[in-house]
Amino acid sequence: MNAAGKALSFAAKALYYGAVALSFLFVMAPSVLMMIVAFNDADYFSFPLKGVSLNWFAEMLENDNYRGSVVNSLKLAVYATALSVLMTMPASLWLYRRTNRFVETVLLAPLFFPLVIWSLGLLQLYGMLGLSGRFITLVLAHAVMVTPFILRVVLQSLREMNRRLEEAAYSLGAGRWSTFRRVILPIIMPGVLVGAVFGFLISFTDVTLTTFISSSGSTTFPVRVYSEQRSEGLNMVVLAWSAVITFVIFLISLLGEKFAKWSRYF
Repeated sequence: MNAAGKALSFAAKALYYGAVALSFLFVMAPSVLMMIVAFNDADYFSFPLKGVSLNWFAEMLENDNYRGSVVNSLKLAVYATALSVLMTMPASLWLYRRTNRFVETVLLAPLFFPLVIWSLGLLQLYGMLGLSGRFITLVLAHAVMVTPFILRVVLQSLREMNRRLEEAAYSLGAGRWSTFRRVILPIIMPGVLVGAVFGFLISFTDVTLTTFISSSGSTTFPVRVYSEQRSEGLNMVVLAWSAVITFVIFLISLLGEKFAKWSRYF
């Protein structure tokens, strides 16, 4: 390769890696900036930092309103995810054995629905049934919201499983329940865990659906933050909580990719 060809190849590689770096920066910059500013010693958002301090992290633990909303978010996400997994397992097994594309399309359709319109419809339905304003109502709504995501991951895990293992269990005299418990479930467990974590994160961070369905006594952290920022502006305690939550989500993502290779499900 002559000098001109080498220069052109070098320029092409530089443009490629430059584009990759800019894309990475574009995605990561807001979260990284928020985590850095959470250590600011000032009483307001500023960058560069006025000083480094842990005051806001100490204050976030003392604020009952924010701590209570985080607890509400955790409880909601745990209950909704658990309920969704219980609903997803039999549905996934049924679709795995029968491959009914119509039923699968119907179950996965909420993935593509505008969440605002769907939330309005759900709000009207709960009003007709007299279920509005209860925490259990919010749990049911979130379970419905995250079920298509968990179903997709669990169903993909089942389809990647070697069916001969299931057939071998049946040939050795194992029943359906024994085969599921001792053969199928251990094989697809990584996919179930990935789906559960993904559903938990979607539920925990939801604003739109929760805003429509929740009552004043079950305000979640994302809804509280959204409401307060619209009326009161940026709060440094919120930045501290957001930095902690962002770090935990990043950590979960890295661990999920390392041990479960969860990017292959999406």
